[in-house]
Amino acid sequence: MFKEISDTEVLEVVQKEKKVILFFYTPLCGTCKLARRMLEIVAATLPGLVIYTCDANFARPLLEAFEVQSVPALAYLRDGELSYLQFAFPGVDDLYARIKQFFSESEPLD
Repeated sequence: MFKEISDTEVLEVVQKEKKVILFFYTPLCGTCKLARRMLEIVAATLPGLVIYTCDANFARPLLEAFEVQSVPALAYLRDGELSYLQFAFPGVDDLYARIKQFFSESEPLD
């Protein structure tokens, strides 16, 4: 499931949830659309998974805080802190493995 949030809502979300996945995109980015489709497939296989989405055009302070330099980007947040930032989306299998590992283990992602 995807939930669109603004840059100001991110703080509220990370205070409520221990682990958060945040997808940064821009609406006209073709690579972002492909990455989102891969994430949709992963979300369909992991019941209860929520992927928060944020339009990078309206999130400059957040992009700077997380050092996001390009989109698409997937931020893995643990206890309000950035645990891992992913820019490459090599495939559904890789995304599935990373996301599943993130939610099932307490160790940081590689």
